[in-house]
Amino acid sequence: MNRTIIAVLIFVASAGLLWYVFLERPPAVTAPPAPAAVADTRRDTDWYPRRDWEQDSPGTMNLSVFAYRDRNRDGVLDPGDVPMAAVAILLERPDGSLRMTRTNINGYANFGVHLNNASADIGEPGRDYRFELQVPPGWEVSSGSGSHSARFEKRPGTPAGMVTASPPPVIGLAPLLAVSGRQAAGAGALVAVAPDGSRSAVTADAEGRFSFPAHTGDWQLQAATGHAGDTLHRFAVRDAPVVLGSLNRHRDAATPLPAPMVLDFDELERSVIEKLPVGYRGLAFDYLLAIHNQYYRGPGYVNVLASGEGVGYNSSGYPATVTSLRPGELFDFVGAYFGVAWEQAEGETLVVEGWRKGDPVYRDELTLSHLGPVWLQADYRGIDELRLETVHYWQFTTDDMTFRLPQGQ
Repeated sequence: MNRTIIAVLIFVASAGLLWYVFLERPPAVTAPPAPAAVADTRRDTDWYPRRDWEQDSPGTMNLSVFAYRDRNRDGVLDPGDVPMAAVAILLERPDGSLRMTRTNINGYANFGVHLNNASADIGEPGRDYRFELQVPPGWEVSSGSGSHSARFEKRPGTPAGMVTASPPPVIGLAPLLAVSGRQAAGAGALVAVAPDGSRSAVTADAEGRFSFPAHTGDWQLQAATGHAGDTLHRFAVRDAPVVLGSLNRHRDAATPLPAPMVLDFDELERSVIEKLPVGYRGLAFDYLLAIHNQYYRGPGYVNVLASGEGVGYNSSGYPATVTSLRPGELFDFVGAYFGVAWEQAEGETLVVEGWRKGDPVYRDELTLSHLGPVWLQADYRGIDELRLETVHYWQFTTDDMTFRLPQGQ
């Protein structure tokens, strides 16, 4: 009997202890942090002093040169223009020495300014510094001069200790517009018809390659037959050089399909990188990805941009394909902007092929640049597979890929 009473008392005491610890124990109170110790506690201390603007303790401040792709070639930074990455800017210092930097993916080439600092890019007051944009091959400056001089004067209180009254202006660049292509060797003379209707002969070399300067507008390339001519290509020259798909007058020209579709890579919903799924926009894709143009920080992702914020590229540099969704269904590949992602791959070759029922029916090669795109006016009609492959397995970049489908999607 006594043992039973003792056991009950122990159980009741344990339950009460648990109830106090876990249910009814008051919350812990954390003491506020102690005030920071101050050596001098006089109440007349000014805790929010204004800067003494005459003190001379400068640091380093960047001065930037901004370069942009002048898409409409008017010499003005318009809303449709885009920053241009990887453009070389040369700085000539008062002693004749040179410093070079390239524009970043936002178009800025930054030079450090620091008063009386010999290691800074710009450090001597009262002397002239000259900035000069190095124009890439195949480009021209569209906004005045690509060279600018600035003299810096000492000014206490400024971040760098000196300033200039004439900072560098923004610089617009535009590619030299030209049309190039290739026809079968010995196929005969060609005529280019300009937007105003004027006609000029086009001379091809022994291998059928041709090139001629152009300006913006709608053009035609015709066979020179002595009359109005047989039209081989209709194309628009816009803001980039144009490469025409290989010409073969003996190839049957299928009727263009009725439903145009532009793949602009701008519908990024889940992340900044998305693999294009089978069925997207009515086609099937393999190794073709969409990405925000600034994510990888490669100049060719930025410089190929034609619209929106997204561009396309081939995953890990491997061949990419676009195919029809259903057996026997065909599509047209009209054209696209193409570039190469990285400056180390300048001059990479892109092989573009159109296949139909297992047979290659179209083939072109493009030389790619990281500085800006070229427009391939492919006009591949009635294909069921488009193959895109870089010879050295570098990433190509692309935008505004244009197709025609049997029906709207």
